[in-house]
Amino acid sequence: MKRISFFSLLILLSTATGFAQPTDTLNLLPRPQSTKISTGRFDFTAGFNIGMKGPESAKFVAAINRFYQQLGRRVNISFAQEFISAADNDASAQLYITYDQVIAPAIGMDESYSLSVESNKVTLHAATDIGAERGLETLYQLISPDKNGFYCPLVEVNDSPRFKWRGLMIDVARHFIPFEVLKRNIDAMAIVKMNVLHLHLSDDEGFRVESKVFPLLQQKGSNGYYYTQDQVRELVGYAHDRGIIVVPEFDLPGHCSSILAAYPYLASYPSDYKPAHRYKLDSIKDINLAKLMQRISSMPTPTIDPTKESTYAFFDKFIKEMGGLFTDPYFHVGADENNGVAWKQNPDIAAFMQTKGMKTTDELQAYFVKRMYDIAKKYNKRLIGWEEAFNEAIPQDVIVQKWKPSGLGPTLNAADAVHHGNQLVVSAGYYLDLFMPAYIHYQTDPAPAGMSQADAEKAVLGAEAAQWAELVDGGNEEIRVWPRAAAIAERLWSAANVKDADDMYRRLWMLDFELNDRAIDENENYLKILARWVNDEDLSPVLTLANVYTPVKGYKRLMGGMLGTGKAPANLNSPMVNIADVVHSDSETGWYFRQSVAAWLKDHKDADLQVIKSMLTRWQNNKARFDNVANITPYAQQVKDLSDNLSAAAVIGLQALSGQGNKEDQLKQLQQMELSSHEVILAILPEIEALVTGTLKPLPASYPMF
Repeated sequence: MKRISFFSLLILLSTATGFAQPTDTLNLLPRPQSTKISTGRFDFTAGFNIGMKGPESAKFVAAINRFYQQLGRRVNISFAQEFISAADNDASAQLYITYDQVIAPAIGMDESYSLSVESNKVTLHAATDIGAERGLETLYQLISPDKNGFYCPLVEVNDSPRFKWRGLMIDVARHFIPFEVLKRNIDAMAIVKMNVLHLHLSDDEGFRVESKVFPLLQQKGSNGYYYTQDQVRELVGYAHDRGIIVVPEFDLPGHCSSILAAYPYLASYPSDYKPAHRYKLDSIKDINLAKLMQRISSMPTPTIDPTKESTYAFFDKFIKEMGGLFTDPYFHVGADENNGVAWKQNPDIAAFMQTKGMKTTDELQAYFVKRMYDIAKKYNKRLIGWEEAFNEAIPQDVIVQKWKPSGLGPTLNAADAVHHGNQLVVSAGYYLDLFMPAYIHYQTDPAPAGMSQADAEKAVLGAEAAQWAELVDGGNEEIRVWPRAAAIAERLWSAANVKDADDMYRRLWMLDFELNDRAIDENENYLKILARWVNDEDLSPVLTLANVYTPVKGYKRLMGGMLGTGKAPANLNSPMVNIADVVHSDSETGWYFRQSVAAWLKDHKDADLQVIKSMLTRWQNNKARFDNVANITPYAQQVKDLSDNLSAAAVIGLQALSGQGNKEDQLKQLQQMELSSHEVILAILPEIEALVTGTLKPLPASYPMF
C-alpha cells in the first residue's frame, strides 16, 4: 500500500517548526512535584545493568523486566542481563532500585518515589513497590536521543500524587470494547500514573460479564459480546500488576434493558425487553431538540422494580458473585438518569410508596440505593453512585461521582455532599466523549471553586476521565481516549499550579509517541480507518486532510444521531469509519501551526514565515491530490467539500501573507467555513483568520454543549 508514515509527518513537522525541547524544562508528563536539573547526561551503553533491593514482589520483578525489555528496544542495545530477579542486588549497578514495602494497589497507597540521575549512576528509591513502578515510568520518559546515542539529563526528582483517585472510566456496554483494547488502555494508564480503571459494564445496550449464577445475563443481554470470568480475573490481575485497581459498575435501577431481557421479573413494567437503545423515538413526528428532551423526561424507560424483595434477593447473589471477580473493595451502582416515570405508572409501586410514606420517586430511589448499599457492605464493598444517588439519608461512606456539566439540568452542589460527610470523585469537566480539546479538561480542577482547601483535601478523592461509548467501538476507542486522558492524568497527579496549556501540549505530543510505542494502537487504528477510504491508493492526501479537522464539540453528534439529522451511528451495528469517527479531538498539526502563527505575529521572523507558507502551500496543493483519490473511492468523494475548504482557506492565508485580497471578503469566506460539515470543523481557521486580521484570538475558555 502506498502510504506515508504518520510518525514521519510528525517528525518532519516538529523539525520544521523548530519546537525543540527547551533547555530549562523536561518532557515529563505528569510533571513531578519537584525536579532539579543539572548540567551533563547519563549515557546508555552496552554496560548498563540493573540492581534492586526490597521485599519479594512478583509484580515489581515483572515491572522491572518490562522496563528493561522496552528500554533495550528503545535504545537498540543488547544488554548483558537476560532477566532481572531479586538475586540481582548489586548496589554498584548503573540503575539501582530500592523499596521498603510490598503493597496491593489501593486508594491512598504510598506512590511516592525519589529519582537521582547522575553521570554514571541512576538511583531510584520508593517506600513501596508500586511507588518504584511510578518512578520507572518517570525514568523512561527522561530518555532522549541525539546523534551520539540515547541519554537521560542529570536530574533529581522527588514526586508523589496530588490526588488519591486518578481514574479512567470506559463504557463497554453501549459498544463492546475488546479485551485486548482494555489491556492496552491499562498499559497507557500506567505510563501516566493513573490508578483506577472504572468499567461501565451494563447498560440498556448490553451486559458484558459472564455470570454463572445468572447465565441468562450474557445469553440474552449481550448479543454475544461479553468478558468471560477468566478474562475478568486476568484483567484485574493485569491492572494490579501495574498499580491500578478495577471498579465495576452495573448501572441500576435504570439503564437496564439488557438485564431485563434476561430476567424480566425484575422490571417495573412488562415489555419485550432486549439489548437496545434506551429511548424509543420513532413515534415522534417532526422531532426536534425540544421535543426530544421533553420525551426523555416524560416517557417510561426500562427500570428495576425496587419494591419487591425478590429484586434484592437477586442482587444479593449477583453482587456476591461479581464481588468475587472484581476483588477491589468498590462496587458502582450507577443510580443515574432515572426519571421515575415507570414507577409512577405502576399501581403496585405507587401503593408501596404510599405505604412507606414516600411522596416522590426520588425517595424511592434513595430507598433502592440504601438497599444496594446494605448488600454491598455485606460483601465488604464500598458503594459508589453517580451524583443522582446523593440524598439526605445516604450513608456517609458512599462515594458520590459528580458528572453533570453546568447547563444540563439540576446538578449536585458538591458542598452539599461534602458537608453531609460523603467523599467525591469528579468527572464533571472530564467527559472525553464531548470531543473537547485537551486544554479544556486541563483547566478544570477536581476541587470545586470556592471549596476550602481543608474540605477539598478531606472530601475530594480525585477524578476520572470518562469515555462513554455511544460513538466509539473497539476500532476508535483509543483515538478518542488518548492522548487527551494524559492531560487529565497530569491535572490529577501534578501540583495545582502546573497549568501552562502550551507546555502541556508540547509534552503531550512527545508522550503520544511513547504511548503508541509502548501501549496503545491509537495511531495504527487512525491509519487503518483512513486506509479504508483510499482502497490501496496513496493515503497521504487523506491524511493531510484528516490531520487538520476535529469533531464538532459537545453533544451535537449524539443529539444528531438521536434526531436523525447527523452522521452519528443510528444503531449498535453502525460502522464507525466516518471522518467524525476518526479525527482527533485535538489537531496536533493545528497546534504546531498555531505556534508558528503566534510566533510570526509577535516577532515577524522570516523562519516562522517560511514555516507558515510551507504548511499553507501544502494544504492548498493537497486539493489536486485528494481529487485524484476522490475520483476512484466513494468515501473520499463524499468528503470532497472538506478538501475544497482546506485548500480555499490555505489560499486566503497565503493571500494575507502577501497583502492580497479583500479582507472583508476573506473573513466572510472563513466565517462560512466555520459551519460544521460531516460533523467536523476545520481546526486551523482561527489562525488563518489571524493572518488576515493581524490578531490571534485566545482559545475559547469553553464550548457550547448543544
